Parts: sequence; C-alpha cells; structure tokens
Amino acid sequence: MRQRLLAIVFCALAVQSCSDTPLPHLAQHPDTAWVEETLARLSLEEKIGQLICSDVDLRVQGALESNLDRWTELARDHGLGMFVLYGGTPTSVPTLLNSLQGEAEIPILFSVDFEGGPGQQVAGATEYPANMAFAAIGDEDLMYRATAAAAVEGRALGLHLTYTPVVDVSLRPENPAESVRSFGGDVDLLGRMVRSYVRGYHDNGMLTSAKHFPGRGDVDRMPDYPSFNANMKPAAEVIANDFRAFRLAIEAGVDFVMTEHVAVPAVTDGSDLPASVEGGLSSGWLRDSLGFEGVLTTDDLWYDHVVARFGTEDVAVKAFEAGHDIILKPRDPVATIAVMVEAVRSGRISEARVDAAVRKLLNLKTRLDLHNHRFVDADAIGEYVGTAEHLAIAQEVADRSLTLLENDGVLPVSGEQLANAVNINVQKLANDPSPDSLSSALNAAFPELRNFTLRPDTDPVLYDQVWEAASQAGLVLISLFVQRDKLIEATPVRDSDLQFLRRVIAEKPGAVVAMAYGNPHLIRTIPDVSAFLVGYGERGWFGNQPVYFESFIKALTGEIQPTGRLPVKVSDEYDIGSGIRY
Repeated sequence: MRQRLLAIVFCALAVQSCSDTPLPHLAQHPDTAWVEETLARLSLEEKIGQLICSDVDLRVQGALESNLDRWTELARDHGLGMFVLYGGTPTSVPTLLNSLQGEAEIPILFSVDFEGGPGQQVAGATEYPANMAFAAIGDEDLMYRATAAAAVEGRALGLHLTYTPVVDVSLRPENPAESVRSFGGDVDLLGRMVRSYVRGYHDNGMLTSAKHFPGRGDVDRMPDYPSFNANMKPAAEVIANDFRAFRLAIEAGVDFVMTEHVAVPAVTDGSDLPASVEGGLSSGWLRDSLGFEGVLTTDDLWYDHVVARFGTEDVAVKAFEAGHDIILKPRDPVATIAVMVEAVRSGRISEARVDAAVRKLLNLKTRLDLHNHRFVDADAIGEYVGTAEHLAIAQEVADRSLTLLENDGVLPVSGEQLANAVNINVQKLANDPSPDSLSSALNAAFPELRNFTLRPDTDPVLYDQVWEAASQAGLVLISLFVQRDKLIEATPVRDSDLQFLRRVIAEKPGAVVAMAYGNPHLIRTIPDVSAFLVGYGERGWFGNQPVYFESFIKALTGEIQPTGRLPVKVSDEYDIGSGIRY
C-alpha cells in the first residue's frame, strides 16, 4: 500500500508538467466527433460503467489507504464514468483525482456537493453560509461572485460538477424540512438567485445540478412507508410552487437534475412511488412537462430503506426505466453494472436508451474539455483555493445576511455594557463544537465577558450559577445552537432551557440580545426578547456557521448594521421580508 501511495504522488507530479492550461471554461458545444467515436468503441459493460457514479470519501482518517485499491479498480477495470467526492484537503484531493484520471481510459467526471461552497467538503477551501443567507440579501451580483469563486476553486481541485443548487421551497413554518439549505419561500426570489448561481459556475467552468426533484422542502412521512417522504399537497399547489422552482432552475440552464426518494400522489394518479423510480415524475413531469433535456441523476441509491423496498441492484434498473441517466451511489457498483447489462440483454431496457444516456455524459465531458485536459496542477492550488479574496466574499455574505427581527433599543450596545456581559450558549447536540468556538471568539473581542453553556447533560446546579451571573450583568447574550428536528419539530428547545431563558428575559428588560445560528423559527419560543438576530449557518450541509461569529460581534458594537430580510415565513408576525434596522 505504501508503494502504491508513493506511486500516486509520483504520477501526480508527472502529469502536472503537462497540465499548464489556463483556468478551465465550459464550451458552448460538445465535440460530437470525439463523442461518437468513443461511444462506438465501447462494449455494453463499458457503456453501463459510464453511467455509474460511486463515492470517493476522504472524511475518515485512513480512508485513502483503506479504499485506494477499490477506487482504482472501479476507475481502471470497470470504467466508472463518475465519482462523487467527500472530504479531503487541497493537497490530497487533486493528487488522488489526478491518479484516478490516469487510471481511466475515458476521462472521469468528478462531482461534489458544494451547497456551502468548496469548504463544505474540502478543508481549507472557502465555505459560505447556506442558500437562505443569499436570499436574505437578495443581491444577484453577490450570488454570482460567490459561485464564480466556488467554481474556480472546484476546477483547480479537479472537480467538474456540483450537486447544487438546492431549489426546494420552504413554505410551512411548522415544518421547515430543509432548513437554511432552502432559499426560502419566495419562488420569484429563488429564481433570481438560481439564475445568478448557475451563471457563476458556468462562466468559470463547472456544471450544476438542481435538487431535490420533485421538491423536499414541504414533505411529510408516508403512512405506509414511514422511511419515505411524500408531498401531500394538492396538485395545483405542487405545480405552482415546488415544480415552478425546478422550471426556473431549468430555464437558468442547470446541466443535471437530481431526483429524490419523494412521492407526489396528487400529480401521479395516487402513486406512492418516489421520483427515483416513478416515471410519471422523472420522465412525465420533469422532462415532458417542465422541459428538462439534460442529465437526470438519482440521489443515493444505497440507503437501507431504498434497497429494502426496491432491491439492492434492481433499484438501479427501475431508476433507469423511470428515465434516469446516472445511477448515483449504488451499494455495489460492480454488481449493479452486471444487473443492468443483463436487463439490456433480456430486453427490459434498450441499448439505444443506454447509448442516449452515455452520449449526454460524454457531451458534457467534452464541454469540460476533459478529453484534452483531464489533469490539474496540484502545485497551483494555493493560487485559487481558500484565497483571501474568496474568504472575504464568505464574510460579506454573513455580514450582509444578518437579520434583525427585534430591537427594543438594545443594539448597538455600549462598551460599558460589553465590559459586564454574560453569554449563555444553548446547545442542542452533545458534540457540537460551535458553542465553545463562539465563546473563544467573544472572549477575544470582549475579554471580561463570561460564557456559560447549557448542554443536554447540564447539571441543574449550573442554572443557579448562570442565573446569578446573568442577574448581575449589564448585558446578557443568548446564543442559540438549536437545529430543527426534521419533519418533527421546528423549535426543539429543551423545556428546562426555555423556562430559564424566559426567566432571564423577564429579569433583564432591554438588556438581552439573542442570536439564532441557523434557525430563524426560534424567535417563536422567546418573542419577548429585547433583540433577536438571525444568521443562516448550521454547520455541515447547512452552511458556514463560525463565519457568523464575527458578524455577531460587529453587530453588537455597531461596526455593521444588520440589513438582511427574512426569506422564509416564521409566523404571521414574522413573514417573508421581515427585518428591521437601527
């Protein structure tokens, strides 16, 4: 294994000498001659291999050493046309991807999920707040600058397709299913953001994919299949909101659409099948009604509930029959190839249909110029990835999206108040590192400030200590790290914490500032607080959270004024567009 890793590094260094091309671009038209010539020489097995996308996951320590041989075999011996990346560093990612490109006969299209920008996956790259932050600002130019920078970083790393934007619409305050991943509930605003989003990626050489069709922003659990979700709204509402969002994404020029394991009985004659295998959704509505002509990919097919209902390998055949082109993350890629080959030979699916799907993928590979330049220069990563300019864009997004929903003359606060301040973190998840990180940031700015954290395992004695400190403080900060419970509860604050916070608020009128990190719905739990701020980052798949620590500090001192507008309905009192200034 050690020799194998050394060989990778050597090969990567070798290819860098011939990868001195300018920053990539996205060609307007494919190289059809190369596409047809390549397609003509592929066997049926090789064609099917092109349509399989497996994962390259570097998030766990030792993953490269443990999985390198398998990834290499998939690229070299089974001809997988795509991989999706998770994790890694600006050094490990291009080195590994160059190596896999060198093993593959046909260049590989590497995909990734950049919902929060490159830093969501690659440590050290630029990470942005979530989609809802951009909607809170409403600036199409800023949206463009952010995705343009993300594309520059992605292509420098050797990546070609982002499984974004998320175009799920969030309409129900009691069930914010996708949280800040969504642009919110204003479909017109979503359309404007998505148009700039796609243009920023395209202008800088990366492909995009709208997800999660038929929409995952307003779903409930299915009674007969509780592991699956369904949109149970009437057809007219689905078409006017959820489907319209995808139509706008298609008009914006997305290259892929990703379907989800979500059913919509109202538009499929009562079918309880999810879009991943329901042709009435993926072919009928998406292609025939909404006019999508690009590449259709499933979401992950390896989930336990998916394979239990539709078969470990047969689910891929069902998805292809329903109209999909790319099979994303089947549990066993090699076995899936064999089953799909057999489905062609038995007449269940036609080879002409396979050819059409492969042709679409090869066309995109030539638009990316991968048939001429498949390698990247790992030595040049520092010029493009995680640059000061790109990091400044992320901070600008946080600063400008910060939304003020209440301010009873508290903000900005005086230096005297900050010299005698207490911060109370409310932490929902046991292993969340953000409260401690915020405490450190606050102490760096205000050395005399005292921090306390209410955790799931908080000793009741701590409440007495916090109460004593808060009672004597000139200013109390409440920092809310309470994510919604998906499809269950929008504001899952522990009762003990909620009663304590309300007691503090009542005791300190005009001297309490609350900040919700990623969950604007929390204002419903403490509506009497003197000031309430919202930032749109929850960590992980839900956007850069630490970037808001600096924004919060600047809002306290008056260095910035919150100017964001709520892009989602929280309640009748706090509707879309809510937001005040001081």
